[in-house]
Amino acid sequence: MLVFDQLKKDDPRLRWLVIVVLSGFVVLVAGLWWVQIVSARDYQANLEMQSFRTVRIPALRGKILDRNGHVLAENRATYNVSLYLDELRKPFDKASSAQIAQVRKNLRQQREAEEKRLNRSLRKAEAKQFTLSLAAKEALQKQARFEVASNVVARISELLQVPQSLNQTNFERHYQQSRSLPLTVVTNLTPAQIGLFEEQCASLLGVDVEMQSTRVYPFQTNVAHVLGSVRRDDSSAEGEEAYFSYRLPDYRGQLGIEFACDKELRGKAGVKSVLVNSAGYRQTENVWAVAEPGNNVVLTIDLKVQQKAERALQIFGPNTRGALVVMDVETGDILAMASSPTINPNDSVQGYPPGEWKRRQDPRLAPEKNRATQENYAPGSIYKTVVGLACLEAGIDPNEIIYNSGFAHVGGRPIKDLAPTGQYDFRKALMHSSNTYFITNGLRIGIEPIIKLSERLHLGERIGLQTRQETAGSLPTLERATGRGWRSGDTANLCIGQGPIAVNPLQMTVMTAAIANGGRVLWPRLIDRINPQDPLSAIPAAHFETGRVRDELGVKPRNLQIVRDAMLADVEDTGGTGTKAHVDGLKICGKTGTAQIMDEHNKTVGDTAWFASFAPYENPKYAVVIMVELGVNEGSGGGTCAPIAAHIYRALLESQHSKPERLTTARLN
Repeated sequence: MLVFDQLKKDDPRLRWLVIVVLSGFVVLVAGLWWVQIVSARDYQANLEMQSFRTVRIPALRGKILDRNGHVLAENRATYNVSLYLDELRKPFDKASSAQIAQVRKNLRQQREAEEKRLNRSLRKAEAKQFTLSLAAKEALQKQARFEVASNVVARISELLQVPQSLNQTNFERHYQQSRSLPLTVVTNLTPAQIGLFEEQCASLLGVDVEMQSTRVYPFQTNVAHVLGSVRRDDSSAEGEEAYFSYRLPDYRGQLGIEFACDKELRGKAGVKSVLVNSAGYRQTENVWAVAEPGNNVVLTIDLKVQQKAERALQIFGPNTRGALVVMDVETGDILAMASSPTINPNDSVQGYPPGEWKRRQDPRLAPEKNRATQENYAPGSIYKTVVGLACLEAGIDPNEIIYNSGFAHVGGRPIKDLAPTGQYDFRKALMHSSNTYFITNGLRIGIEPIIKLSERLHLGERIGLQTRQETAGSLPTLERATGRGWRSGDTANLCIGQGPIAVNPLQMTVMTAAIANGGRVLWPRLIDRINPQDPLSAIPAAHFETGRVRDELGVKPRNLQIVRDAMLADVEDTGGTGTKAHVDGLKICGKTGTAQIMDEHNKTVGDTAWFASFAPYENPKYAVVIMVELGVNEGSGGGTCAPIAAHIYRALLESQHSKPERLTTARLN
């Protein structure tokens, strides 16, 4: 052939070329043989000594904002110093080797001394006590690791001037379970400490500053009960990968909006893989899926109105027990929902300050409860608006006169009337809150019309807030109220808002709004919309329907107007129980109430003061309801709650004056 013919020629350069090519081919074949045959077991063993760990990366939690864009809950970066144990492997090994060598040396010396004493070599059983056991060796390694890490932390503490020590139990647990992940040793660095770290600590082996997202409520106690709280929870959300080797710290909503919108706020976690060796140390890491941030939730709350409501509610100081709700009577938007005593939702993330946990456990204060929705109260005389409307619908003449002698006698039992003695028509009776008038007419029409109207207001039912902060209250059913066990005394008590009825302030706000807006019973709206954090996102915002009607009172407009006129007189006319709610330039319609709290022995142990109102009279826009828990004879709806309402209406006036469309008594919007 041509190649061999060429080789037969005596050409040295060609021969050398052939030798080089053949030599290279032999080297390649030998290398392939070495890798595939000789080293195969080594590669297999090395692969078996390595493994992947999957790590859950929490998504950035969405913000919660008020209707005007004020951020009520957000995430802020906190900077922590962390130890990377995989970078401390050599110091760990060196320290443990030194300790093991020293112990072995000591054991050897002890053995030699024992042999010298016996003047013979030790038998195998005798020599065992001078041998370092596997358990003792592991204990020495464990102690050496801790001492190395503890010395690093002590050095960090010295340089940053932050008292800090390393807990041995926590360190060993992290080493055994999560050594491929950083161990946080110093948290919440200040900007000055970060600069100090970069200047003096950056050269320390195995140490670095890490950023972590922390849930923060910038307005502290404001809107606390509405926002709710979060707790540490790194479990998988719906639609996420369920199994992870490790999970980085994350939050889950526990109460309030944080709970109700947790799915939207939480986003979708990401995933990264970490390649670790047989010792559990990190080799490499790769991000498989990037975390998707949660959506923002925009509330109907007006922060400025809310802040003034919270301040006004603390009429007896920070431990005032009460609630306040402000709602738009046309849309159902809740502009303020305050509960006192209040709490700081930052405590559930950052830890409780001294004495705070004890305060929260006080059953009388119960600061964690949202009194606007989560507690039941007797409505007292504010329920007379419902009883009066039912009487008007049943045909009672509002001009008919009923004499109040100071007591209403029912079944041989006198019920005291705090209104002055004299003659009362409907307007005057509502103004002065005459028990005699409403008991007399309530007994005349019977319990059925009152119960039916209350059912159309959906008293005794939940409104449907998904915040884990709502009670249904109670209302006797028609079956119970018309049954054998029902007595005239029960009807009399119900006519004055006592006895077998319990409500919360939000339910009374819905009731007041229905009287104001012409009889529409609205679904309260607390969330305006949910939208992506990225303003450039193509995903549209999800808006919640406004002005949703749950039911209709189905009453005559004339009768509603009679009730509204009487509520206006309660605030505007001399002698009305709600005159302390008066605000110049604004016609306010209101009704006061003071319900007695009875114990199991039928003894009065406290009072619940109320003021239910709306304004302006000519074209109602806002409903404001205040409730304050009092001791016996400590106050009343007119003396305690009506002045708070005046503060709120002034705040609404100021809020509207700051906008292009001014608030007037002709139109409050």
